[in-house]
Amino acid sequence: MIKKIIEMKRRVPFKKPFALLQKIACTALCVVTLLVWSCQNDAEPLSDDQISINLSKKGKNDPKLLIGVWEAVKFAYTADGKKISDVVNIESVILKVPCVPPSPDCMVDYTEQWWLFCANFGIWNCSLSGNSINLKYCVGTNAGSGCPHEEVDMYNALTNAYSFVIKGNELMIFFTGGEYHPFYVHAKHCSIAGEKKTNIIIFEKR
Repeated sequence: MIKKIIEMKRRVPFKKPFALLQKIACTALCVVTLLVWSCQNDAEPLSDDQISINLSKKGKNDPKLLIGVWEAVKFAYTADGKKISDVVNIESVILKVPCVPPSPDCMVDYTEQWWLFCANFGIWNCSLSGNSINLKYCVGTNAGSGCPHEEVDMYNALTNAYSFVIKGNELMIFFTGGEYHPFYVHAKHCSIAGEKKTNIIIFEKR
């Protein structure tokens, strides 16, 4: 009888409690991970306003800090205003901001407007409210810059400018999708970013 009991014990291995708990914990962790991943993928994309709010936490929104000469260095992309990915470099775009606040309208005397220098030049009226920014094209040249060209992206980005933030010598202007600049009706096919998404222009102060 004793021999039979010993043989039965040998046939049915004893499961250690610790090993069993490990398996349960691993299974639970996998389930939680899958649930979190599923929720993240099903989440609605952030609104432009929320992205702008998140970006504003990266620096300052003091309008006086805008005054100066800025060199555009790249177009970038963010989906949440926190993580920013570089997309494409900008070679030769200069933005001059003579004073803040600017004149409320496009006027004959353009000493208070923003000046953009690319292949052509453009003069822009700027309206500010907190970190919100609205740029309106006033006048400029339109000699044609070819396609694709960074000027096409720049004009359309400024046309749809939404907010700004300044960190040290870096200026970021967040822009949204919207109407293309009237000079570039085929702008979607002229972007230097190609099929990549862009919604931020990054400038460095000269």
